Amino acid sequence: MWAKFDFNDPYEGEIIESINNIPIPVEYIDFMKKHNGGEGDTGKSWLLLYPFEELVEINEDYQEYLKDGFIIGSNGGGELFGINGDGKYFIVPDIVEEEYLTVIGNSIENLPEDINRYWSNQ
Repeated sequence: MWAKFDFNDPYEGEIIESINNIPIPVEYIDFMKKHNGGEGDTGKSWLLLYPFEELVEINEDYQEYLKDGFIIGSNGGGELFGINGDGKYFIVPDIVEEEYLTVIGNSIENLPEDINRYWSNQ
């Protein structure tokens, strides 16, 4: 699933437990400790996962429009990826209106596959 992905070096900084008062799933924290974001081809889309240390600042721009989620990355082409308050992964246009948010998966490990499934159905 992550074969064409160029990961960053492991994250060794202070662990953030929530963004915009939304808990960060332990699975995602563990993933970021190992990989700390990166970018690459998922097959149907490009995925840029923001480094853990940039998430709080990046999400300051979105918290007004995205009350029940936070952004973790983008495809570089007008779509953002994030995690909602239920720990589900979603895609939303970069205009960031919750009414356009689509849940696409449950796990960071399966995110590339979930992105491909989403784009295959569009």
